[in-house]
Amino acid sequence: MHRELGNAHALHQRIMQAFPDEQRLNPRQDWNVLYRHEPDSLVVLVQSDLKPDWSRLPLNYFAEPCCEPKPLIAIAGTLAVGRVFQFRLKANPSKRDKQSGKTIGLNGRENQLAWLVRQSQLKGFTVHSVDVVSMPDLVGRKKTGLPPIRIQAVLFQGVLEITDVRLFEAALRCGIGRGRSYGCGLLSLARLRSS
Repeated sequence: MHRELGNAHALHQRIMQAFPDEQRLNPRQDWNVLYRHEPDSLVVLVQSDLKPDWSRLPLNYFAEPCCEPKPLIAIAGTLAVGRVFQFRLKANPSKRDKQSGKTIGLNGRENQLAWLVRQSQLKGFTVHSVDVVSMPDLVGRKKTGLPPIRIQAVLFQGVLEITDVRLFEAALRCGIGRGRSYGCGLLSLARLRSS
């Protein structure tokens, strides 16, 4: 697992091994497979519409046994306009350059926060407070000889409020922003801690 954690493409391929290998154009998108390598740990959270079969991975691949999966539907039942949650989102704040057509990462806290605010308006929530934590770029190689994949990643942690349940549920299931194949986009929630 250590080798894959340093190669975004290899980690994506390894996680997708836990899902059926039938011919599909985009199985990650079809099954809404999202994951996030948690900072400073070996923990990788995985979420999908289809229950993964971790026995398809190499023997002793995991340092510790996997947790029993929790259905997302249980969380969806608690969602309502006005509900407030703590959140975590590793994202790829970026935009498409109009001249070159290339995707470029947004630098600077102000630009990254503006990206999150735009996403929140489209995804049915508002942000009450947020910390922006710079992360190392996600780097991977598809094939020897090709340039590496490089995705700028930022960790957003804070408090959000739901403004539109339908849009918010879609964001939870399908993810937010670009780079979802490489560990970005998974929005996770926790109950708000009382201070």
